[in-house]
Amino acid sequence: MGRIHPAQINPTSCFAAPLIHARPSASGIARGVLLIAFLFLSRPTAAQVKFPSISLHTYLLPNGLQVVMAPDDGAPVTSVEVWYHAGSRDEKPGMAGFAHLFEHLMFDGTRNLAPDEYSNYIVRSGGIDNAYTTVDATIFWETVPSVDLPVALWLEADRMRNLNITQTTFTNEREVVAEEEKQRFSNQPYGNVMAALYRNAFTVSPYRHRPIGDMRDLDRATLSDVRSFYDTYYVPENATVVIVGNFDENQAVTGVEQYFGPLKNTGLPIPRNYPQEPPQTAERVVKLTQPVALPAFVEGYHMPADGTPDAYPLELAAKILADGESSWLFRRLVYQKQIAMQVDCEGDFAGMPSLFFVFAVMNPGHTPDEGEAEADHVIDRLKDGQIPFQDLERAKNEVLRDYVLNRQTAQSRADALGYDAAVLKDPDLFNTEVERLLRLSAADVARAARKYLVKSNMTLVEVYPEKGK
Repeated sequence: MGRIHPAQINPTSCFAAPLIHARPSASGIARGVLLIAFLFLSRPTAAQVKFPSISLHTYLLPNGLQVVMAPDDGAPVTSVEVWYHAGSRDEKPGMAGFAHLFEHLMFDGTRNLAPDEYSNYIVRSGGIDNAYTTVDATIFWETVPSVDLPVALWLEADRMRNLNITQTTFTNEREVVAEEEKQRFSNQPYGNVMAALYRNAFTVSPYRHRPIGDMRDLDRATLSDVRSFYDTYYVPENATVVIVGNFDENQAVTGVEQYFGPLKNTGLPIPRNYPQEPPQTAERVVKLTQPVALPAFVEGYHMPADGTPDAYPLELAAKILADGESSWLFRRLVYQKQIAMQVDCEGDFAGMPSLFFVFAVMNPGHTPDEGEAEADHVIDRLKDGQIPFQDLERAKNEVLRDYVLNRQTAQSRADALGYDAAVLKDPDLFNTEVERLLRLSAADVARAARKYLVKSNMTLVEVYPEKGK
């Protein structure tokens, strides 16, 4: 659906550096182009568009491993993803960054493979692999020629329970994480603004800290702490395996049972008692002075968990407000008033209640107060239900665009299916969620805006340049 994961948020554009994706196959691109042409040249209303259902097959191994498969007859490639229910929300106090650390450690060798051998297997087969961490999960994926599906399954099963965690690999990857934090956040303009927003918007929610982690916690961590985290969360009963692409289903089932079936759980309890954030009752304002050239602000409104009824109209609201140059906030702040050089708005959709935010970088000579006033004016218009039909249809067409583009490759389809299955606990949403969005009315969007986009539910972070900058 084009939704962003919390780990992907970059305050300068609302997106971090993109993940490495497999290049779409020629047939996949052709199908996507034809579908987009049908949608926009034949000009049906968004609500009239119907998509064929994709056949999904799910089952559970005796050891608790969930398996979700979506075979198709496209290009002869297959994507395998393993979703571990171990995101930053699973990190206890003093462990911030452990899930992200394992995103790196899982490539550092097992009892059967030397460091770097894992990716070498994938590359030699003509495939690609990578991983990413979110607030809700850590995801490992590879896209390989379909004939090499058994190899991918064996590799993933091997590192699920055979990871070789040494002091050397721990120390090395801790330094890699520290460097990544500097490059993506500390050394970037406005790089720590989102962290400040979440830290002040939440009081007890595990979303209070971001997936990148806290180097102070990682510096204090011991090898025993890291191994304990692995034995707790990287077990069959805490994982979902997703297989998408052109593969033989019987071969896939045989491979999953052969390689994952014998894996044992450790018996350690998997904590799932997440603190629930109490309702916010008054606006919170944070003022930061940073080495940036221009002032900026970000407003964060508490919003419900993804997959709940109110999440869908808020997704449309974000698209009306700031998806593209014809969006309301862009037209008002950038074109008409010319007080901002950049504006964005996103719902940080996740498995627990998170934040819906508006972000803007002001033009020289203009203050955050001016931008906030204009943003409030636009949001008030949304609350009043003054949504022209063409703007609602534009937002729905953008949903359709995201739906098509995010399903062009086996890996992007696996991402979407894995999120629905592992985080939202409903793989069937892969087929039905877009229709929920297309059925929404302007009144639905206005109702959600009136409920959530209010001052008492908002945390505001204003950023001012240091003197002399």
